[in-house]
Amino acid sequence: MRFSRFPRALWLVILFVLAGMLLACDLGSLLGGGGEVPGVVIERPPSGVEVRLGETIPINATATDSTGVTRMELWVDDALLATETSPVAEGQSPFSAILRWRADARGSRSVVVKAYNAGGNVGESGPIIIVVVERGAPPEVTPTGPQPTSSGPPPASPEPQSTEPGPQPTQPGPPPATATLPPPQPTQTAPPAAPTNTAPSGPCLPTSVTTVNVGGRPKGVAVHGHRVYVGMHNAPVVAVIDAASNTVDGTLDTGVPGTQQANGVVYHAGSGLVYVANKTDGTVSAIDPSGAASPVIVTTNAEPFGLAAVGQYVYVGNFGADRVGRIDVNTYTFQSLMSTFNKPALLCALGSDVFVPTNGAGPIYRLPPAASPIAIGQNKSGYFAAAANPTSNRVFVTDRDGGDVIKIDGNTNSVEGTLHMPNHRPYGVAVNSSKGRVYVVAAEANLLYVIDGPTLQIVGSVPVGGQGAAEGGQGIALWGDMIYVSNFQDGTVTVLDDTACP
Repeated sequence: MRFSRFPRALWLVILFVLAGMLLACDLGSLLGGGGEVPGVVIERPPSGVEVRLGETIPINATATDSTGVTRMELWVDDALLATETSPVAEGQSPFSAILRWRADARGSRSVVVKAYNAGGNVGESGPIIIVVVERGAPPEVTPTGPQPTSSGPPPASPEPQSTEPGPQPTQPGPPPATATLPPPQPTQTAPPAAPTNTAPSGPCLPTSVTTVNVGGRPKGVAVHGHRVYVGMHNAPVVAVIDAASNTVDGTLDTGVPGTQQANGVVYHAGSGLVYVANKTDGTVSAIDPSGAASPVIVTTNAEPFGLAAVGQYVYVGNFGADRVGRIDVNTYTFQSLMSTFNKPALLCALGSDVFVPTNGAGPIYRLPPAASPIAIGQNKSGYFAAAANPTSNRVFVTDRDGGDVIKIDGNTNSVEGTLHMPNHRPYGVAVNSSKGRVYVVAAEANLLYVIDGPTLQIVGSVPVGGQGAAEGGQGIALWGDMIYVSNFQDGTVTVLDDTACP
C-alpha cells in the first residue's frame, strides 16, 4: 500500500507557518527578549546576617540579561523600598547596584531584588533573610546638626612610627596681664558624681559617666545612634562601643594591610557607612558597620587625616599632600580638588561647605561645593581643628601653637572673636549646638575645657584620660549631650554627660 504525497499547497502552508514562528521569535528578542527574564543575584549581605535597628543596610546586587537590564528594585517583605535605574536608556548587562534599606522594625525580614529588561520582563533574586535586632536603646537626646568628628594631623611625634611634621609641644606661658578670662577649674582628684537632672551649684560642667578601655592607641571618634566608632592608630581596625552599655561591642576591619594607622573617622548618614582615614596607607576605608560587606578601599593623596561628611561626599584633608579632595559615596571615586592648602588638618562641615584649618603656614579656608575657597583669618602655622554650630552659623577653630580658640561668623566669613587659653594649648574641638557650648581638648594637661560659645568665655574644665602631647587631643565627638573623648596614651575613651547643664 502506497502513501499518497501531501499536496504542494499544503507544504507551502506549513513552510509559511514555520517561517512566521521564527520571525516572531527574532522580533521578540529584539523587542524584549521574548520570554527571557533577567538573572538577579544578591551578592551581599549574606542571608542570616544580623543588623541593628535603625541602621542603613546596603544591598549589593547584580543583574544580567542578553538585551540589557533597565532597572532594579529592592523589596522587603513584599514592599517596594528602593529603585535604581540604569544610566543607559536601553539597559546594560551586567548591571550592578547598591540599594539601601533602613532597618526600621525588629525581626526576620525577607529581602529580594527584582530586575527589569527593555521588554518589561522581570526577574527576581532568591530571597535572603536579614535579622534586625535591638541591642540597647540610643540616647534620648538627638543632635540638632552635623556631629563633629575629630581627626587631624598631630605634631612631631617621639614615637618611631610617626613621620608627621610639626613643632614639639611646649607649655605656653601665662596669659597677658590684660587678660580678664576666668582661670581654669581645678583638676578633679576623684571621679565626679553620676549625672543628675539638677544642675550643680557653681560653674556647670559635664559629669563623668565612665571610662571605656579600647586598648591600643585610639584617635578619631564618630558617633551615630547607640554606636561609637573609634579609629585605632596602631592597627587597621575601628573599635565599636555600645553607647547604651558603654562596653566594647567588637571591631570593624578597615581592610588595609599590616598595622596601618587609622586617624580620622566620620559616619556618613546618607550611605550608612563609616569612613576611616588610613594615614600611612594613603587610603580611606568605607566600612559597612553591620559587617555584611567587605570594606571598600579608596585611594586618596598622601596622609589622609581630617574627614567631613557633606551631602553625597566625604571630604578628605590630605595632610601630607597639601590637598583636599572628596569621595563620592555612590561610586567610591576620589576627586582631588585643590593643591593650595598647606597641611589641611581636622575639617568640619557647615551646611554644604567645608572649613579647612591649615596646620602649615596659611589661613582658615571655607570651601563651597562649586566655588573658589574663601580665606579667613590670619596666616598662621598652628590651626588644628574646626567644629561648627549650624544653629548660630558659627565655626570654632583651635590654633594649637598660638594657644587660641577662634570664632568665625559664617554669615560674613570673618573672625568674630579670639579666646586665648590661659594655661593650656587647645587641640580637638566639638560644639553642642543646642546649648551653644564648645568643648576643647587640652592634650598636654589631660583636660576638657568648656567654653560658652556666644560670649567666648571659659566656663571651666574637667579631667579626661591620658592624651599624650604629641599624638593626643584629636578624638572628640558628640551625640546630643553625650561627649566622647579618645585618650591616645591610655588606650581608653572618656564618656561624659552634659545633660544637667543649661
